[in-house]
Parts: sequence; C-alpha cells; structure tokens
Amino acid sequence: MKKKLKLLKEKEGVSPVIGVILMVAITVIMAAIVAGFVFGVIQTPQATPTASITIDDISMDVQGDNDTITLLHQSGEPLLINDTDVTIYNQGNNSQVATFSLYNLSSSDGGNASALDDGEFSTGERITISSADIDDFGEGAIESGDTIEVRIIDSASGGTISAPTATAP
Repeated sequence: MKKKLKLLKEKEGVSPVIGVILMVAITVIMAAIVAGFVFGVIQTPQATPTASITIDDISMDVQGDNDTITLLHQSGEPLLINDTDVTIYNQGNNSQVATFSLYNLSSSDGGNASALDDGEFSTGERITISSADIDDFGEGAIESGDTIEVRIIDSASGGTISAPTATAP
C-alpha cells in the first residue's frame, strides 16, 4: 500500500513541468509566426481587383487578318495595364485563341491611347484588341456565330477579374 502512495506522489510533480514545456513551445511558435510576418517571409495574398468589363464590339473582316474585339470598362477599380493579362477563348470550337498582356497592345489602335498611355484601364475607357497586334489571334481563329469569352486576369494575384462573353457577328 505504501508503494502505491509513493507512485501517486511522484506523478503529481510531472503535470506542472509538462505545462511549462507546452507554454514555452506555444510561445516560441507564436514568436516565429509574428517574426515571419514582420520580416516579410510570410506574405498576405494580394486581392484581385473588382471591375465590370464587357465586350462592347466584335468586328470581323473578310480576310480574317484584322478582326477586333473591343472591351468596355463599365465600373469598378482601375486596372493596371502592366498587371492585367487577357485570354481569349472560342467556345464555338472549344479552343484558346490568344493569351497576352494589355501592356503588349498598341496605343495607336482606335480607343487604346487613353487607356494605355496613363497605365490604367479605367471606368468608361475602351480597349480594342486587334488580330494585327496579337500573333496567335489570326485568320480562322474566330468564325461568325462563335461564342467568344474574354477572360481578364490580374497577374499580381492570379485571380480572374471578369470573363464576359459575346457572339461573333
């Protein structure tokens, strides 16, 4: 009976020691997390801008070498040209027509000068995407009656800003 009492007394001393070790471990982990944020090792994800962009016009030329798609920024945040990518999909034949950055568009195209020269695509502005500017966007890529999706992507966050669709005339 004496032996049992002795064992119980020894176990009582273990509990506070384990508690102290756990508290020290939690404190060290919390300090490491805070240090990660302070020194920039852990970065918070960047938010995707919100904007309403529509396809204002699709124009097809007979030879197919000067097809154009005009985008209209209806509302929302201005989009930085350097951080905005565009992917055009032809849902009619389920193919990707072109992928490019807005930065690579020519400012000489109708309507692009105001949007491209200030570095932002803002509310009320139009950007015209021409097959003459984009290598992949060429002859036969879009046919009359095809449904076109233009996916506007924020390259900084990787999020999709808008994905309007329209039918080619």
